[in-house]
Amino acid sequence: MEKLDRKAFPSRGAIGQNRLVGVVARVLISGKWVESDETFNVLNKYTGEVLDTLPACSGAHVNAALDSAERGAHIIARLPAYERAAILERTADSIEAHAEDFVRMLVIEAGMPIKLARIELQRSLVTLRFSADESRRLVGETIPFDAQPRGADRYGYYMRKPVGIIAAITPFNGPLVLVCRKIGPSIAAGNSSVLKPASATPLSAVKFGTMLLDAGLPGEALQVLTGRGDLLGRQIVSDQRVRVVSLTGGATAGTDIANHAGAKRLIMELGSVCPTIVMNDARLDLALSCLPEAAFAFAGQNCIRPQRVFIHEDVYGAFLERFVERSSRLVVGDPAKEQTEVGPMISEREAVRVEAWVEEARKLGAKVLLGGSRDGSVYSPTILENVPPSAKVYREEIFGPVTVVERFSKLSEAIAKSNDTAYGLQAGIFTQDIDTAYQAIENLNFGAVLINDTSDFNSDLMPFGGLKRSGVGREGVRWAVEEMTEIRTVIYRAPSG
Repeated sequence: MEKLDRKAFPSRGAIGQNRLVGVVARVLISGKWVESDETFNVLNKYTGEVLDTLPACSGAHVNAALDSAERGAHIIARLPAYERAAILERTADSIEAHAEDFVRMLVIEAGMPIKLARIELQRSLVTLRFSADESRRLVGETIPFDAQPRGADRYGYYMRKPVGIIAAITPFNGPLVLVCRKIGPSIAAGNSSVLKPASATPLSAVKFGTMLLDAGLPGEALQVLTGRGDLLGRQIVSDQRVRVVSLTGGATAGTDIANHAGAKRLIMELGSVCPTIVMNDARLDLALSCLPEAAFAFAGQNCIRPQRVFIHEDVYGAFLERFVERSSRLVVGDPAKEQTEVGPMISEREAVRVEAWVEEARKLGAKVLLGGSRDGSVYSPTILENVPPSAKVYREEIFGPVTVVERFSKLSEAIAKSNDTAYGLQAGIFTQDIDTAYQAIENLNFGAVLINDTSDFNSDLMPFGGLKRSGVGREGVRWAVEEMTEIRTVIYRAPSG
């Protein structure tokens, strides 16, 4: 596969040029490209080719970034809402103007099938434009202090103010959209940001940063640090100047960050083992039209994909046969090809891990109905039956193209099995009965319950987040902006007489 045409990305700094390890690279701090002698390679996830060489930041870089962000917090807080909105809209326009170049970048740095990359690009644009809208809607309300006797001579209101500095830590499976979901609301709220993208997929985030600066964002208001998350993340989140940490990642990383963050607000989406229930009255064609793609697209590297599918015993055999057959028709391979639906995993190491989890389940008695094979970093779509609850693939988020199927006889059984997990992000159910839907809504212990859909849907128009180990706080632009602002109350005491 050809390397990216860097000339398609005019920028303020000389980023994106292929470098050899050991050549001085640069990192974005205070709107400038700061040198770093330590570097790491970013690879094409399908071919293994070196795409670029980026800085592996040090503690000194983190300190410089936080110093700049502290200055930037004062600068951006004084920008009126219409200017912040205009910056976000200009950035969206710029990304849209280079849409296919960004799509190509997502394909090669993340291994994302090109059809999904185009969807991610469009979602990113929507997120930025929603963020621009929310910057104009930072409203408070009046407070009726005279509702109690001692407040009879007082009146007032509250308003929302930026918190200061946001630490944004993003994963590899949303290299652009999840960056936009954090930085967009942060700017809308009037905060400065320190962004640490995943080391496997930093190119989209770095380019996004240059476009924000080109759109007029003050240089001190955004720092982009690249390198090892376990080293940089702790230093960033433990600094008391950071007031909100927004993380999308795994439960282990979330626990570690929470332990180091101290007294600050956390917005953390930490994954899940999402269920989808297929009732005996379900529209089976509807379920089959979306379940294979939801389960296996982007090689299953999706926190809300249906990892466990519970199928009513009345339709179990017929539905399962069709589910396996349709899943077997998914096109696996080169993500740059238009027909590809399942590309490589983020690394061969992750594919080897998935292979080990499936082998563990097999040794415990699971039956492989489809897939179960690996070719380098590509793991085939896999469906498992008779998986014991003790298997990792049943209880933990596999983050790979593996789905477990299980039969049930009563709705209460399916709900109990769905809830029998340490996670609680989203759940889906297919049924045509309103009472069944109501029982699911009331009793499934998840952040969202989807009716006549799999667990695999979210929108920036909804509060997105989970229960239990799936995280704390909510994303979605409006809700993220609220999390990234503080309430200031104003109270006037009326003069006597």
